[in-house]
Amino acid sequence: MNNKASDIEIKGEKEVRDAFLELLELCPRCNEGENRKLIIKAFNFAYDAHKGTKRGTGEAFIMHPIEVAKIVVKEIGLGVNSVMCALMHDIVEDNDDISLEIVQNHFGEKIASIIDGLTKITNVYDAEQNLQAETFRKMLMSIHKDIRVILIKLSDRLHNMRTLQGMPENRQIVKAGETLYVYAPLARRLGLNKIGRELEDLSFKYYLPDDYKNLMQIIEATEDNRTKLLNKFENKVKQLLKNENIEFKIVGIRKSLYATWTKMKDKHFAFEDIHNFYSLRLIFESDNEKTERSQCYKIYEIITNIFMARSGSLQDLVKNPKANGFEALIVDIMREDGNWNEIQILSKRMSDIAERGYSSEKQNEGKEDLSEREKWIQEVGNQLINPGKNALEFLDNFKLNLYISEIYVFTPKGKIIKLPKGSTVLDFAFQIHTDLGLNFMAAKVNKKLVNHLYVLNSADQVEIIDSKISKPDKSWLKSVVTARAKLNLKNYFKKENKENITIGKNKYFHIMDSLHIVSSDFSLDKLLKQLTLKNEEHLFFNLAKKLISDEELIKGFRAVTSTSFFNNLIPSIFKFKTSDDSVELSLNFSHKHPYIINESGTEKNYVIADCCNPIPEDKSIAFKNENGEIIVHQINCETAIKISAEHGKSTARVIWGEHKLHIYPAKIEISGVDRKNLLLDITSIISNDMDVNMKSIFVESNNGIYEGNVVLYVSNLKSLNKLILKIKKVKGITSVERVKF
Repeated sequence: MNNKASDIEIKGEKEVRDAFLELLELCPRCNEGENRKLIIKAFNFAYDAHKGTKRGTGEAFIMHPIEVAKIVVKEIGLGVNSVMCALMHDIVEDNDDISLEIVQNHFGEKIASIIDGLTKITNVYDAEQNLQAETFRKMLMSIHKDIRVILIKLSDRLHNMRTLQGMPENRQIVKAGETLYVYAPLARRLGLNKIGRELEDLSFKYYLPDDYKNLMQIIEATEDNRTKLLNKFENKVKQLLKNENIEFKIVGIRKSLYATWTKMKDKHFAFEDIHNFYSLRLIFESDNEKTERSQCYKIYEIITNIFMARSGSLQDLVKNPKANGFEALIVDIMREDGNWNEIQILSKRMSDIAERGYSSEKQNEGKEDLSEREKWIQEVGNQLINPGKNALEFLDNFKLNLYISEIYVFTPKGKIIKLPKGSTVLDFAFQIHTDLGLNFMAAKVNKKLVNHLYVLNSADQVEIIDSKISKPDKSWLKSVVTARAKLNLKNYFKKENKENITIGKNKYFHIMDSLHIVSSDFSLDKLLKQLTLKNEEHLFFNLAKKLISDEELIKGFRAVTSTSFFNNLIPSIFKFKTSDDSVELSLNFSHKHPYIINESGTEKNYVIADCCNPIPEDKSIAFKNENGEIIVHQINCETAIKISAEHGKSTARVIWGEHKLHIYPAKIEISGVDRKNLLLDITSIISNDMDVNMKSIFVESNNGIYEGNVVLYVSNLKSLNKLILKIKKVKGITSVERVKF
């Protein structure tokens, strides 16, 4: 052991000590003087806390925090305190004998605070909360307090995903769903693109293993060709840039596998049609940040003089960086094989930010302007100050803050406003000022009058027309896409709802007093049933809004009281419950075991989700909701990914038994070259050869191109795939795909 003379002892067996010493070598700041002593102290503390425990992979548990600390140093670039916290991030959660107070006594308040942010909520302190969502909320709330909590948690999740093979399949699905829903988008939003790509790829590998393998086979088969194209491009531009004394290197940056698969599935693209799967990143050396943009344009001019650029493909993200800090000049050029390829031109500084994001950006000391990423963190922090009671709603709101596909619009005075793609004029109004959104009446876009539903495009100029007498409508919640707009509208309606409930409650008790109702045989549940209302809040709200008249309430009282006329009212019935409380599920099936669906068995209490319409043999998950219904989703459904993240313990992997008696709807899309009797041949295969019923069929032929879709009833995935193969063999058919409804 190569300890320095001043070292305290490094605990553990040789393999563990070697791994820890490797960590010290990766972090020069950690390997000096007092810092080294602190790091060794933290490691020994963690070693003792985890001594004797092993991970699902079979290795000593202490190896996990060491690997997390390596990611923190090598891939994010954090310092000594972050390394200490990474080494100790699980000690409170996994050890009943170690409290945050003990950590604080040993290492100080700041270290204890970060570890607190990294510790899951495991005690059932409130049966009406979803603990999984509460844990996410606790972690995400640290964004405006100490961003290091998030960065260490992302490192922790990355190592967990790298070693996910040690978990049972059902837990793999839940962890992968959480990662796709929260952690990978969060990494991207912070500019940690390298980590974000790997999180997406690993999630894809475990969440949809068959699709992952199929895509990997396609990628490996085309690898040699991509390498040759990279070399040809580099050789062509090398001499030209050398003549201009520009030092550079070219690297290939591939799109994430999950994003590629999603694009192929949603847009029905073949792999070769995705021109930006493998982008060529030209990274030049620059000593002067102020001249980087002009250098980008100079290189762009050199490249487009020898390669044809695709019209309209230029993206100037140097002038207008993405909100996650990404800067580059991007253009599509035509390769020698006649296909387009994306080229990214950026400096070494820009490249560091593109891969390592938040931590790689120099602090803005002495600068008045915040970076785009710092603005985002500040804005999110402001929105999280009052997070509300419901953790699931909090998580949904936060997800809206993770959008990184943006548009640029202008105020009447020419100020640029960045918004997520798909934003409406209402989103714009709330982005300018809350009151402007709440008092929205109409808008002018490029001098033309529009209503609140108008969806903005880049370069639109927007003017908001407001009025003090104009008030929000609940339908607005469906029109907006930004977290700021949704949060402000929800807060407005909650406040309005609370005021109405107070008014209705006062009216309710006033009527009770006027009727001399005192106590005993009165039942609020019976009254609510009589008036067909959900709960007492609903009753008070309807009274305030005059949806229930005083006369109707009095009739209700009379209908549900005993003959002694209101003598026995139970006071406790007036306790309030907030409408956004969630209910803790009591499952009849375990998330640790698959949920078996047998066609002829006794277990038939399930519903097929109409958002994705799974059929037997589809890879699926079962979710038990608060009403006890078991809903089955295709595993690749967006709702299923959301459920896995928010309700992991209320889900189970589905195993389909044999299904031949019942039929399920499925939709296929068909395209090809039109000819006489083509439709007849297709319907003959469906009805005669395969004996499959059709619910509907739509076909269209334009300029000799045949396109259509058919909704069928099939018994299982095997029979659907067999049908698809048969239709593919029909003369003139070029594509047959199963699609969403």
